[in-house]
Amino acid sequence: MTLNARLLTGLLAVTFTGLAIMGLVSALVLHGYLMHRVDEQLQGTRDRAISRLLRPGLPEQGAAPPQFVVLAIGPTGRVRVLSGDQPSPAQAVAEVEKLGQDELSNRARTLEPFSLPGLRAVARPWRNGIVVVASPLNEIHSAVRNLVLSEIATGALLLAVLLVLGRRLIGRGLLPLDRMAATAHDITAGGDLRARMPDPGPRTEAARLAAAINVMLDRIEQAFWARSRSEARVREFAADASHELRTPLTTIQGYAELYRHGALGPGELPDAMRRIEDEASRMNKLVTDLLELARLDREASLHPAPTDLVPLARDAIADATAADPDRPVTLDAPDSLIATVDEPRIRQVLANLLANVRTHTPPGTPATIRLAPGLIEVTDKGPGMPPDDAARAFERFHRTDQNSPGAGLGLPIVAAIAAAHGGRADLLSTPSKGTTVRITYAHPSHSG
Repeated sequence: MTLNARLLTGLLAVTFTGLAIMGLVSALVLHGYLMHRVDEQLQGTRDRAISRLLRPGLPEQGAAPPQFVVLAIGPTGRVRVLSGDQPSPAQAVAEVEKLGQDELSNRARTLEPFSLPGLRAVARPWRNGIVVVASPLNEIHSAVRNLVLSEIATGALLLAVLLVLGRRLIGRGLLPLDRMAATAHDITAGGDLRARMPDPGPRTEAARLAAAINVMLDRIEQAFWARSRSEARVREFAADASHELRTPLTTIQGYAELYRHGALGPGELPDAMRRIEDEASRMNKLVTDLLELARLDREASLHPAPTDLVPLARDAIADATAADPDRPVTLDAPDSLIATVDEPRIRQVLANLLANVRTHTPPGTPATIRLAPGLIEVTDKGPGMPPDDAARAFERFHRTDQNSPGAGLGLPIVAAIAAAHGGRADLLSTPSKGTTVRITYAHPSHSG
């Protein structure tokens, strides 16, 4: 059953129940009111009948009004009719005889109205007998029946009108949901994640639902885009890695074939072996970097411990100075800076950043390492980077200079180490004004 049908069925059921309860209550109230009025009339007619019997009036005056039956029951139980033929006294006589003398005497002593089948009656002692005044309940039953029938007809008409109007109103109210269902079907069938739920109007439940679904669709679209981008990067990474590995392997294979065919003379063999060794070292470094990135993708590879970063920076400056004595490298840091980090990884970060400065800036370009709580920065005064290269600096295998000796994995390793420490790596570069690589980490630090 559809939601429209369920709502309409529920509306009709509630309305029918309400009408039934109202009809029942009104019928009971009307029946009680009419019975109370009949009881009052019976008591008044009973007293009037006794008065007429004690002081008979004119011949045309009867013992009671025409709608009542007056009976006199003698000591022997004989029933005598004191009223006229209308209404017919036969039923009243029969019911009184069935009631019995003793029960009738008890009713007469209480002076309260009582019910007989199809009749309402009241009794009172009179001389040696009992006077009973009874009234048929046909009119009361007819009035109540007419009320019930009119309520049934009115209720049926109301339910029919409610069925027509309710179906239209509920259909209009559920129209936004139908549109949302159609949009969801289109998204499922066509796969167009750019489709959005139509706006059903402000400040409605359907509007809130549409807004929530649109937010969900935005996130799903972003997730699919991120997955697609990730898959593209994986394919690009595999292609780049294959290319980087193919180059040294091709060189090694070429020298091996030359040697096998005797094309290398005695004087050329040492140079060929040197080239083979260089390419093998390059391939070994590339594989090592790839393994390093794979390990950094697992947070479990870190072993953080409280570490003073200042000695690590001084060691990195010493190593850089030994490799390039003409390049000044300074340290901007407090006397001590304790941070919970993985010491070998931080050493690797500093070494990679200073190696980048040495590789991509002219000789003699100064560099500075700055340490602060939660922050590591390496700044150089070199030529800087174009905005496009700066935006892609942390992409794996991306190189600004294709002739540079590296494989384009130094900065990606730095970014992976920063991420593994709960932080991030950012590169700020302006052409002709230098470059700053900023590393943040989330572990608490204390400076001394």
